[in-house]
Amino acid sequence: MYMYRGFVSVLKSFADWWSIYLEIVDRLGIDRGFDELATDIAYELVHHIEPSIDVYRSMIMGRNVIVLGAGPNLENHIELLERYGDLKQAILIAADGATKALVDVGVIPHIISSDLDGDLEAIFYAVSKGSKIFIHVHGDNIAQFISFIEELKKFSKNFVVTTQVEPRYPILNFGGFTDGDRAYAIAIAFRPSKVLLAGMDFGTVVGRYSKPWLKSAEKASMRKQIKLLLALKIVSILACISGIPTYTLSEIAPTCVKRFAAESLVLRGSVWEVNDSR
Repeated sequence: MYMYRGFVSVLKSFADWWSIYLEIVDRLGIDRGFDELATDIAYELVHHIEPSIDVYRSMIMGRNVIVLGAGPNLENHIELLERYGDLKQAILIAADGATKALVDVGVIPHIISSDLDGDLEAIFYAVSKGSKIFIHVHGDNIAQFISFIEELKKFSKNFVVTTQVEPRYPILNFGGFTDGDRAYAIAIAFRPSKVLLAGMDFGTVVGRYSKPWLKSAEKASMRKQIKLLLALKIVSILACISGIPTYTLSEIAPTCVKRFAAESLVLRGSVWEVNDSR
């Protein structure tokens, strides 16, 4: 794990992340100034709260981790993971809206990665039941961030604030952009044994849990499709650099990530058991 002045990542330096971020800025027309302003505002609100890095390290290091995104196959993947018992065997990191899908089946994730455009009621509920949350602040969610933090601080300090620009400690940067790839970046920063991606499809359809107002999966906007392609690239880079065995239940597999095909599952009580002889 590389850590310097709030940059916590398997990337070798903040400069490596910065080159990725500048591509994101260029492709999506993001105003860096607003991202930096958001970080400054967040710092004023949380500068006195120390992130419990050692707690997250002890939770994740050497463990099997499942990162759950809010893609269109999330419900099917949760059903599969419940059937094989993996939801009880692994550390669960939910990306934003995936929290609601887990709560709906009575499962509380260990960690949540959110920029606060998912189901906030489900997120507050999960945090009240023990979930730790990594709250991402950027130029488009400043008002939501302020409101959420002020409410959260009333009953919990089990949170970390993250940014996508230069961090101001205790605000951290793990080298991620969307909730899903940032959840993966957080996981591998603490050196798990293995990571499984569920509900992370990187395709042209968004799942109903990706936004609170969606009733069913729908075609992603062009902007959202660009974000998903960027997330695919970030996961690929991190998976290749980290060397941590990473698997996916989705059809689209990032580079250096192995896909679990249905025929590869071995009935030994876990989808982690895979028949590599196929």
